[in-house]
Amino acid sequence: MIRTSTTFLRVFHHEARLLWADRSLWAVCGLLALLLGFGLYNGLSEVASREAVLADIQARQPQREAALAQRLERVLAGTETPDPFSNPADPASVGSGMGARSALLPYEALAPLALGQSDMQPNYYRVTYRSRASFMDDTELESPWHLLSGPFDPLFVIVYLMPLAVLALSWNLLSAEREQGTLKLLLSQPLAALTLVAGKAALRAVALLGTSCFVLGAALLWQRPELRSADGLLALGWALMLVATYALFWLALAVAVNALGRSSAFNALALLAAWVLLVLVLPVLMNLAVQAASPAPSRIELATRTRLAAVEGLNRYNKMLAADYRYVDKPEVLLPKDGKIEVASRRRAQYLVGRDTDREIEALTERFDTQLAGQQALVARWSWLSPALVASESLTALAGSGSDRYLQFRRQVGRFHGEWKAFFEPRLLEGRAIGLEDLQAMPRFTWAEPPRAGLHVGLALAALQLLVPVLMLLTWAAWRLRRSKVV
Repeated sequence: MIRTSTTFLRVFHHEARLLWADRSLWAVCGLLALLLGFGLYNGLSEVASREAVLADIQARQPQREAALAQRLERVLAGTETPDPFSNPADPASVGSGMGARSALLPYEALAPLALGQSDMQPNYYRVTYRSRASFMDDTELESPWHLLSGPFDPLFVIVYLMPLAVLALSWNLLSAEREQGTLKLLLSQPLAALTLVAGKAALRAVALLGTSCFVLGAALLWQRPELRSADGLLALGWALMLVATYALFWLALAVAVNALGRSSAFNALALLAAWVLLVLVLPVLMNLAVQAASPAPSRIELATRTRLAAVEGLNRYNKMLAADYRYVDKPEVLLPKDGKIEVASRRRAQYLVGRDTDREIEALTERFDTQLAGQQALVARWSWLSPALVASESLTALAGSGSDRYLQFRRQVGRFHGEWKAFFEPRLLEGRAIGLEDLQAMPRFTWAEPPRAGLHVGLALAALQLLVPVLMLLTWAAWRLRRSKVV
């Protein structure tokens, strides 16, 4: 055992000197570091700009509420004449826009690692009592599987390009020695083929994994202070482990192909074909299979049903919508009296049209969410067929930009929208004026993060789905190198 370890270390050291001398090792590792750095720059810049938007919304909300309260005080005191369409005492004005409150989805600390669906799904909604379709259902619903495409972020480099870096250094681990005529000389010494391949592969693993983990870990810890907490370090540890395991899969695959004892050309073609199949072809086939098993929701159907419901509502409340505005020649009706206020028939009808539209399409939107959840469940169930899918799904979930988190956000916003309408409906229909106490009692949105236990279970399963094929490939390669003639 001691002799084998010493031989292994000699192979490791000798291979390091050879690769350093012909500059291939530092060239590939340097290129990988540059690509990861550029992806991180894009991810950090994108997340920073979006977080600035959320911070601005959060900062403006208290200012808007304070200004609304001050304006209501002046109207109630009779020192200000309210505007017909922005009357702080009118529930129709406050509930439809003046008092609107934003529902925000915060970004996770690892968000720059994988932008995922954050470039398709909004992280905030401005909620009013208007129809959900007017502010929420105008986003992308057609494809639940965009996780392996999109911006040039670290996830793109990890899933698509890092395997090529691994294969570029590992495609001729054994075949090059044979073709150069040095393999027989090496194996004539007290050196087993398995030890030779293990030393070569270990050097590449240390160089590539060290480069990837150092660049990702150092940059994220530097730019994302949230990761320096206990929970942040745990999340970063999960991410680096998944990246390392994914890279090890490709290295193990290269070792297994080299153990076949074929030519370097064969190895290169076989590994390139495996990359195309596992990274490019299988995700597309998976997407087609998932859509066939659980058809994707149709934006056309949603838009059509929404328009039909709106048209029916307009016809239903036609008389109310055609009513004259009395306050044109009688501005005194804009002022509250004994806690009551006259809500314009047109404004009441607009609310009723939106309410009825929501009721008409509620079952349809719920079916859309259910279909999206079902599609993602199918992807998660069969993602083990491609390590690229496993890595992409797990890293995106860890970064908080996966479809499950956005679906939870949409559902929570939908519940908040219902609470908002329930607060304003009796006031609007009964003509109850808005008072200062009502401004304090209006519903507020609070994002409830899904339990972390489920995320950790999913990450552990993903790591296992990557580790099992690594062990299987290495075990088969070791058996092959011991039993078969590789010279």
